[in-house]
Amino acid sequence: MAGNVWEWVADWYTPNYYATLGPEVANNPKGPEKGYDPDEPYVPKKVTRGRSFMCNSSYCEGYKVTSRMKSSPDTGLENTGFRCFK
Repeated sequence: MAGNVWEWVADWYTPNYYATLGPEVANNPKGPEKGYDPDEPYVPKKVTRGRSFMCNSSYCEGYKVTSRMKSSPDTGLENTGFRCFK
């Protein structure tokens, strides 16, 4: 499934949130309470992970399933989806 679509996760997006937690909270940290994108401060963003079929090395962060991007919750792009997780 890696590379099919970017997958929504529960976390809100903040550029360097995980760096503020430190190494002791590295295993599935709880995300920030609200999103903040300095490029669009009035549009809250959610985190998407993985990569999509549209990825190109000049556009995406990388071809890793751990890649992290941002998108507004009202996005309806064909390369964004979700995975059910229990």
